[in-house]
Amino acid sequence: MRPIHVLIGGMLAVAAAIGSSATFAAPPPSGFLDSYPAMKPDPKRPGASIYIAPGTSLKGLDKVLIDPILVWYSRDSKYQGIDPNELSAVTEHLRTALTKSLEPKYPIVDATGPGVLRLRVAITNVVAEKKKRGILGYTPVGFVIGTAKNMATAGPNINLSSATVEAELLDPSGKQLAVVVDPLVSGETKEEALTWAQIATVLDAAGQRLRARMDADNAN
Repeated sequence: MRPIHVLIGGMLAVAAAIGSSATFAAPPPSGFLDSYPAMKPDPKRPGASIYIAPGTSLKGLDKVLIDPILVWYSRDSKYQGIDPNELSAVTEHLRTALTKSLEPKYPIVDATGPGVLRLRVAITNVVAEKKKRGILGYTPVGFVIGTAKNMATAGPNINLSSATVEAELLDPSGKQLAVVVDPLVSGETKEEALTWAQIATVLDAAGQRLRARMDADNAN
């Protein structure tokens, strides 16, 4: 499996350090974003692509609005069902993983306004199949979400083959500052299966990198 690394940090890397590639092809747009700018490959994460608007700075942005995290199935997914309560629990867990490094210094708010950085995230192109488990294998979703060692089986009772993390940062006026599209794929063995826990780890690291960049830009 391709190692799953951080993503928002790549969004805010120095644009000049990202070389162009004539043969690079970004993943096809899922439709989550209103617009998909010209993307460039991230040299630190094969397969991922990023865009940074010229002159991007987070100076003066000291609060963060996080839109509800969306989960979209691929049309090619054999399994399309999902329990709404389980989905809500999973997306809330992903949101918590993303925000824990931001607060309390950068409060998470629920409306746009001066000084508010808006972050939109979706897990798109999900390819999954229903798990086969005995009756004793089912656990109330609240317990599963709250138990770290069981996070790999949390939420929807499905196996993930692949998914794509898509995210964008917007300034208070709605201008698109940065975009990342990062395909995550499973390996060929059970031990390498893609899990919701791994996606949460990606967002946890993303929150850390985003805070580091906000710290740096606001220190000047």
